Amino acid sequence: HSEAELLRPPAFPRPVHNEHLKRKFIMLCSAEAKADADAGVCEYLQALAVRLALRFEERPEEMLTGMAQAGLPAGADQRTTVKALLRLCHPDKCRHPDAKKAVQILGPLLTQTQ
Repeated sequence: HSEAELLRPPAFPRPVHNEHLKRKFIMLCSAEAKADADAGVCEYLQALAVRLALRFEERPEEMLTGMAQAGLPAGADQRTTVKALLRLCHPDKCRHPDAKKAVQILGPLLTQTQ
């Protein structure tokens, strides 16, 4: 795979059962988020929440199990975790150019947890 292919967010038409693959995506998002923070785009945790949401766009529920591993807030339940992620990447608080899209990806998870 070329570097561009590795950095492009993949689509997940099926669940990611391979934890090794999920860890790899978290590591890639972490590197991208660090670059965003170093460039002054936004804070690292905000960038990481945005990058993960974009990476797992097709199946955002897949990212929730790896939040603690990624260093992001992981609540006692899915709803608490989603709310914490939404606070991190909300466009009113996060200057990342894809913050709005991340909220649009994560928002439906909040209604699924009720």
